[in-house]
Amino acid sequence: MRYRLARSVGGWQAATLAVLALSAPPVSGVRPLVAQPMPAQPLPVQPMRVPFIPAACEIPDSIHATLARIARRVHGDVGIAAIHLETGAHLSLNGDRAFPMASVSKIPMALEFLRRVDAGHIRLDEMLVVPPKQFRAGNSPLARWSRGRAVRVRTDSLFSLMIGASDNTATDVILGMSGGPEAATRRLRALGIETVTVDRSEARTFADLVGLADTIPETKLYRTNHFRLRDALPPDQRAAARERYAEDPRDTATPEGMAELLALIHAGAGLTASSRDLLLDVMTRSRSGPRRLRGLLPRGTEVAHKTGTMASAINDVGIITLPDGAGHLAVAVFVNTLRATTWRRERTIAEAARVLHDYFGTAYGGQAGSALAAAACRTERFSLR
Repeated sequence: MRYRLARSVGGWQAATLAVLALSAPPVSGVRPLVAQPMPAQPLPVQPMRVPFIPAACEIPDSIHATLARIARRVHGDVGIAAIHLETGAHLSLNGDRAFPMASVSKIPMALEFLRRVDAGHIRLDEMLVVPPKQFRAGNSPLARWSRGRAVRVRTDSLFSLMIGASDNTATDVILGMSGGPEAATRRLRALGIETVTVDRSEARTFADLVGLADTIPETKLYRTNHFRLRDALPPDQRAAARERYAEDPRDTATPEGMAELLALIHAGAGLTASSRDLLLDVMTRSRSGPRRLRGLLPRGTEVAHKTGTMASAINDVGIITLPDGAGHLAVAVFVNTLRATTWRRERTIAEAARVLHDYFGTAYGGQAGSALAAAACRTERFSLR
């Protein structure tokens, strides 16, 4: 099935942003975007109970062995986790090991933002002005299309840019509107996810990546100034910072924790139906990482996903719609090494995704698959806190 939007959302394609990227004098009804202090009393996060199906299905050893063989080819750290959402059957390889998320962190960031949308604290149709001093380093179509001028843009378009185009400028605007990294992590804990953590904004993450001092205030880390400060650093200092990224405990996730989070999103945990559909629709329309989860899947396979790329980290996580009525598969694949080419790291993700797709699609597809699931998996439900 395709995830459908319950409300219209501004697109993140270049044609839309080309219209929005205009010089922005004060306009009635448009709120200028300014940095605001964190509230002393953050919005409360209520713990919730989420229906979930425990795994009791046996995955053949041959599938584990195949995934391990694929992982060895990259000569680095690889983590894989998958959950069949209709039965709870799951498997993992290094699933309890923490990996740098890179831009996969934008999924957990989105959940606190959408909670505030659902609570009426944020309006998706509000127009904002994003000035150049809010532009961020790294990938930012919004900054590139702006021609150095302030941009007027709707909140829902920023959200689509964050998830669909992995835009770092849009991400920090959305993150600032929703309470910062601490609020994103609190939301994860309220959902029962203990092994995914959001610690930094994009501005701070990119400063750390190139070795800028953490004493530099975030207000000084806007795009053009970041590049100026970065270029003044000695090359060996920048190279050392890039190497450290692989071992940084901040902004990390275990594959199992991320797969569980995807399962909760699919179930609509803590989200209204419209917010769930909005998130999954934008993830489905994303065309980033065509050689990763989608790379070797049959043409037309629907994948709602989010990629991450930074230094040693090349990742892709998402929900694959399986063929022949076999259901849905939450998949998280993290690759963390600088000793392999980008092609090899992406190929590792694609090969793992194809193995998982073929196994679960065959085992749980059609009448035979349904009978197998009924026989092999318990249907007792429990609550994930």
